[in-house]
Amino acid sequence: MKKTLLLNIILLSVAFSPDGGTLAGGIGDRTRLQEANRGQPRATLAGHRDWVVSVAFSPDGEILASGSDDNEIRLWNATTGQLKATLKGHWGSIRSVAFSPDGTTLASGSDDRTIRLWEVDSGQLKATLEGHTRSVRSVAFSPDGNTLASGSQDSTVRLWEVGSGQLKATLEGHTRPVYSVALSPDGSVLASGSSDKTIRLWDADSGQLKATLEGHTSYVYSVAFSPDGNTLASGSLDETIRLWDAVRAQSQVILEGHESGVHAVVFSSDGATLASGSSDQTIRLWDVALARHQATLGGFGGHVTSLAFSPESQTLANGSQDCTVILWDMSAAVPDSMDQDYTRWGLPDGAQVRLGKGSISELAYSPDGSQLAVASSIGIWLYNALTDAEVALLTGHTAPVTTVAFSSDGSLLASGSSDRMIRLWDPASRHLKAILKGHTGAVSAVAFSPDGNTLASGSDDETIRLWDAGSGQLKATLEGHTGSVNLVAFSPDGSRLASRSRDGTTLLWDMLPYVTLLNPAPKAIQASPPLPTQTALLANFPNPFNPDTWLPFQLHAPAPVRLNIYDVRGALIREIDLGYREAGQYLTSTSAAYWDGRDQHGQRVASGVYLYRLQAGPVAHVRKMILIK
Repeated sequence: MKKTLLLNIILLSVAFSPDGGTLAGGIGDRTRLQEANRGQPRATLAGHRDWVVSVAFSPDGEILASGSDDNEIRLWNATTGQLKATLKGHWGSIRSVAFSPDGTTLASGSDDRTIRLWEVDSGQLKATLEGHTRSVRSVAFSPDGNTLASGSQDSTVRLWEVGSGQLKATLEGHTRPVYSVALSPDGSVLASGSSDKTIRLWDADSGQLKATLEGHTSYVYSVAFSPDGNTLASGSLDETIRLWDAVRAQSQVILEGHESGVHAVVFSSDGATLASGSSDQTIRLWDVALARHQATLGGFGGHVTSLAFSPESQTLANGSQDCTVILWDMSAAVPDSMDQDYTRWGLPDGAQVRLGKGSISELAYSPDGSQLAVASSIGIWLYNALTDAEVALLTGHTAPVTTVAFSSDGSLLASGSSDRMIRLWDPASRHLKAILKGHTGAVSAVAFSPDGNTLASGSDDETIRLWDAGSGQLKATLEGHTGSVNLVAFSPDGSRLASRSRDGTTLLWDMLPYVTLLNPAPKAIQASPPLPTQTALLANFPNPFNPDTWLPFQLHAPAPVRLNIYDVRGALIREIDLGYREAGQYLTSTSAAYWDGRDQHGQRVASGVYLYRLQAGPVAHVRKMILIK
């Protein structure tokens, strides 16, 4: 029976209306409204042409604003779902939207490095605030609405006078991108969390630095003040939440238990409970006074990307990568834990096979398609890809496994982990062959060179390391990124390596200087390359890409070849029929399959993750690729 990978749209943001009756969520290229007390969809707001990244309700709850990767903001009637206005002007993705306290002004922060102020009633642009030199990631109004704070990847926080649009102050001190800003309830203190691992407290009037809170050992993704303003919570990639005395600027307690980075923290309206959401696919509830874990909510199919309490805190909503909003009744007893059973594979008859226990971070097929490796918080699960039978669980990492990759001949399996180590396994015998040590941060990406002799690894320590796959010896360390390296990929001929970092850059590395280093014994030049020992689908290049990409493959035997492109919902986007091909390697831009980034109707597709599937006779392989505009 053929299997089709069922992917889920990422839910990027959620927000409650002021009365707590309506919940809005950004789901793919749409915004959904639903009744918060029942969790039933009430309306789906279609119109955006790309991912909806941010949503916000007006203070009276009558208008919903949605910002998208299509560079537009849309204003909707929050009751009827009718489109009121489309705000155009940004030329980059909209990363954050916020209403002023009186509801007359909307602020939007964008990848185009600007903040724009819009008149809500007319939809007219009031002002463009320029000064940031990189993407604006967050915006927040002061309680009186006179000041707007913005956090950016340029490592600064800026304060703006809303009435005039003039810059009041530039708060400098962070050395890395600022991911989150929050104003205290009385508006006197501004908190900013950054990838430089610190939180800084600023005087919101003067812009003077009041204190620097240190203790996290990795990126600070989220900050939130308690309702009384006395406590600040921070969530970090180091898997912890910290509670700080916001008045004395002192650490109070460290909350531990998550098995991966914490992306969201939020206080209940009475300040008694703190909720935290993590990429370990759980929500944890904490008793703030006792600094004690209360309950774990699990069962999600992806990272928990956002959290929101209703105004009365009777309901907690979460958004996650499995395209769901889950509403939790906080008045009901919550079990201490829930089974986490993820990674769903859809079959043509609608049946489902569930693979893997624990938080799932990555999947990889062996080149011949016979095995599936699943990276999880427990270890690496190996499955027979033909029968779905569990083969083995490879354990040994002391922290969640974040990435897995097979060598081109399938003889090696590499696994990277938050424990900062890489392990090389023999997938046939399931024996450990080597442990590669050297990274000082979590390993987030691994990739073998096409010849299988070299392993490249990307890490939160901002480096790429090149290893001899046979001996496990470190051969080179590549430095240049200023953020965590989360993607690495070799070109089909192995002459180049591409690396992608959370600093927003993609770097291309020439591998020729390392050829002698990596392959000290020269090999005889063959008159013609040998036929592949197996049929395989290889990594597309470039990846990420914009607007087009090549899809290399190799054939062990002659076969009719077809490649299909699918979106994240599993819907067919494009069919590429290559006809009958002889056995051999199709690795270069002159022989590999080509996709121009368009669907069957010739329309450009949106940014996002796509699947490409090779069907060569009876053999089928699947890989993923990323389109970034």
